[in-house]
Amino acid sequence: MTAHLLIGPLLRRVVGTTATVWVETTDAATVRVEVEGGGEGSATTFSAYGHHYALVLVTGLAPGTIRPYRVLVDDREVWPAPGSAYPQSEIGTRPAEANDGPVRLIFGSCREGTPSSTARHLPPDALDAYARRLMTDPSTRPDLIVLLGDQVYADNTSAKVKRFLRHRRAAGQQGPIDQVVTFDEYTKLYLESWRDPEIRWLFATVPSVMIFDDHELIDDWNTSQSWRRDMAAQPWWA
Repeated sequence: MTAHLLIGPLLRRVVGTTATVWVETTDAATVRVEVEGGGEGSATTFSAYGHHYALVLVTGLAPGTIRPYRVLVDDREVWPAPGSAYPQSEIGTRPAEANDGPVRLIFGSCREGTPSSTARHLPPDALDAYARRLMTDPSTRPDLIVLLGDQVYADNTSAKVKRFLRHRRAAGQQGPIDQVVTFDEYTKLYLESWRDPEIRWLFATVPSVMIFDDHELIDDWNTSQSWRRDMAAQPWWA
């Protein structure tokens, strides 16, 4: 079976002359990242609950450069996506003398996938808009994106995810009809959010770090003893 790129690439971090790139593939595979002008790495996928992921360590990058890269799955180029209208994704490194200097961050929180997948039919948000701006103005490129929680809303799902959950619950999987519970259900939220074309391009171009907040689990998570008692009584909560 031929593996395909499902989510990613996500440029997770760049330290010195080394970068880390994360992807999800449809099947077990070998993933390779090649950077124009020097720098490469490869890794075989690992599996979690039937999903396939690779974390590729890209070494040999030149300091103080911004270079395009491509991703190959089993020696077949999958990124940049064929026919993409977006600029080629790049990996940027800081000059050697600047490694201990200040860094430039963009940050935010509380994002629902946009525009059509959101439960509230929200228009494209600031992160989408920033991605578009960066495509045309590379001078706005930060060193890092810091996402401060509520990257997905496990308790406020879109119509598409609700349909998936109804089928799961009808098949006997415990849980609320409109809230994700299992690992596989969570992957549907990230697939929905991170395949937004602008966000996919942005995460492939700028390193990012993330923490979670309450909506990654449920609204008002762990706010009181009475809340914990009420939730512990639900058969699906554990």
